[in-house]
Amino acid sequence: MVRTLVSMALLVLPLSAQDANIDAVRKLARELERALIAADTGTLDKILTDDFLRRPPGGPDTNKREYLSLLSSGRLKYVAFQNVEEQFRSYPNTVLVDDVTDIRARGASGQERDTRLKLTWIWVKLDGQWRLAGVQGSQAPAH
Repeated sequence: MVRTLVSMALLVLPLSAQDANIDAVRKLARELERALIAADTGTLDKILTDDFLRRPPGGPDTNKREYLSLLSSGRLKYVAFQNVEEQFRSYPNTVLVDDVTDIRARGASGQERDTRLKLTWIWVKLDGQWRLAGVQGSQAPAH
């Protein structure tokens, strides 16, 4: 009986840590969305790793400096995000998030555009803090 309880406790602890990782990243992902909509480059600078990489569908890769510049200049303006699906996978210092998101954004022309993307977000834990290391997107079928 004691051996069974100890074995069960060992199984639960990793799941609890995974749940805590997912909860922390889920909360930070919502903060990221708010910062993207507000073009809050100060908050984004804290969330993105120094070697952050964004791979949008059909566009060039964007590093952290380039991405923050796009946002602060208004050449890219996020208006709204609506997560349609989300799936989290947790590892000791990494959480991968696969989602389908409807995004409304405005480009340099000022015209708003709606798009549905499949996104993979790579969150890593550095010095005890969760940070976004990268995101890769591909077009998703229209709903």
